Amino acid sequence: MTNLFSFRPTSAWVLAGVVVLYDLLLAVQVIFYGDGHWFTQFTLIAASLILAWLLFVHPRVLVYDEGITIVNPFITATVCWAEVDEIETRYALTIHSGEAKVVAFAAPAPGRYHARSIHKSEFRGADMDRDFGVRPGDSPRTHSGAAAYVVRTRLENFRAHGGASARRQGRFNVAGAALLLLGVVLVTVGQLIHL
Repeated sequence: MTNLFSFRPTSAWVLAGVVVLYDLLLAVQVIFYGDGHWFTQFTLIAASLILAWLLFVHPRVLVYDEGITIVNPFITATVCWAEVDEIETRYALTIHSGEAKVVAFAAPAPGRYHARSIHKSEFRGADMDRDFGVRPGDSPRTHSGAAAYVVRTRLENFRAHGGASARRQGRFNVAGAALLLLGVVLVTVGQLIHL
């Protein structure tokens, strides 16, 4: 991976921080003012930390000279630039490669009200993909638009100059699934034992 650019929205870090802060406050409450059911309450804290990691911290888009890797909560997909057919931002940053379609969990498109606040000056200097026209998700002020701009720039650079390619692959996030299962088991056991 040469010339790596990692995209994860700042809002994901903020949301993860809010969950951690809330869990710290909840832990303080359990320790100092708890009703004695500490195991049950700490299992809920552990499960919410696991969910925060899976939903906010783990997902990202990795863009590099050889291709793109989209890390979602349970799937990680790598597509080389030579196999990218189109890039769209209708619901989220989406990479089409043959029959495969990879949607980036870390780069969602904005809500429907964002379309009212778009101004043409946002797109100055950006050569947009005209397959779908300009969508609210193409706006550089959005997560999908910011990521799509970087991806389109790297794709154009690859098509103009060539270079090495990444190997197309997809893999299941076993660690994330195991952590989620652990969280479910902890909460279930905590509710059944109720200590």
